[in-house]
Amino acid sequence: MNTCSIVKDLMPLHVEGLASEESAALLERHIAECEECRRYYETMKQDYESHEQSRPEPDKKRQIEELIAQLGKYQRRIKLVSVLVAMLMTCIISGAEVHFLSTIPFLILTPFVCRLYYSRSLPIVASTIPFGLLGGLLSENNSSYIPFFTVIALVNAAAGVGAALLVKHGLKQAKLVAKAGLMALGAAILYFGCAGHFSFWGNPVGYTKALLQTNDYVNRTYEQGTLDFKKVFFNFKDRRHYGKFEFVMNGVRQTASIGFYRDGSVNDEYKFKLDNQFSEERSDDLKTAIAAAVDPMPSLNVQASPQAKLEITQDELDANFYYLAPDKLVKAEKLRASESGKLRYVILFGASDARYEKLTKESFLAKSAAILRTLQERKLTYHSVEIKAMDLSGNIQTVELTKLTTEQDLPRSYRAFDPERRKDQP
Repeated sequence: MNTCSIVKDLMPLHVEGLASEESAALLERHIAECEECRRYYETMKQDYESHEQSRPEPDKKRQIEELIAQLGKYQRRIKLVSVLVAMLMTCIISGAEVHFLSTIPFLILTPFVCRLYYSRSLPIVASTIPFGLLGGLLSENNSSYIPFFTVIALVNAAAGVGAALLVKHGLKQAKLVAKAGLMALGAAILYFGCAGHFSFWGNPVGYTKALLQTNDYVNRTYEQGTLDFKKVFFNFKDRRHYGKFEFVMNGVRQTASIGFYRDGSVNDEYKFKLDNQFSEERSDDLKTAIAAAVDPMPSLNVQASPQAKLEITQDELDANFYYLAPDKLVKAEKLRASESGKLRYVILFGASDARYEKLTKESFLAKSAAILRTLQERKLTYHSVEIKAMDLSGNIQTVELTKLTTEQDLPRSYRAFDPERRKDQP
């Protein structure tokens, strides 16, 4: 084996410090004995060292600048993603009216903070268009709310960004007057933007107050389980928060709002529905009772209205009353009778106020007497009853019944008036 050839093959590795210990030892022993290989090795070593010295030093400053630029690029991307996520959550919270959070003016505060944090305005403002559409789509309101909310989000974002630009520009001013003026203008835009938000979506204080007041009222007024709380909403027309509650009436799940006026009185939609249904059911009962008493039977229209505050519950409504347990039934019967005594009935001979039946005075009084006898025979309770029909001359004729009215009193309570002039005639 030619040792010189092997050593020459190992020389490049040894010069670069890449040869193993055994190979390096073999090479060192050989060149110590072989003059030709030693000169060859020295020449190769000198060429390598010369080449290494002639190589340019790496531009460390440039590398650092490139690294900083790359890090800055990543940082801007992270900021953009953060801004878009913040705007997305803002539009969803406000558009979908997420309970308490929707009362906080994020629509203007978030763009304001994002513009202070991020150096570009267009992505912040432009993002409200797709995100606003999504937020409006998640709302319980009708489809016309979607473009409305998108426009509101866009305007608020523009105002928030504008306020941030004024504040940032103001901070750069050397003169105190210019600095204070620009920052005050930015703060004013922010203030009026928040005030506008409160006028549409309410405010956190009003939300909390309505939440506590309405639930306390329901717990004090109704049996447990009658109304289930759903949420607090804001009515921008009267600028008042209401509690929305769910209940079942006549086997149908419905909702009702409950709110408080400034004088402390309660606007209870559930109570209104109870009263209205009770009045309608009592009107139907009265119509059925008197239908057989009037012969021949004309068209009848019976309307009832409370003359005092009603104190009924669902137990007194027809849908529940007939299925009550015996102990509850007795109580409900008494309450139905007492509350029926607060109702004033208007009985129209005719399909409606615009379509009266035409009756002679004698026929009208006779039918009124028949109705009075039916009320007395069936011991129906009422506050008062007004009976109305049209006479042959086109006048409206009426009689008034109370619990003390007798048949002999009917001619004395008879009245007729011209509907055009509203003038009573004996």
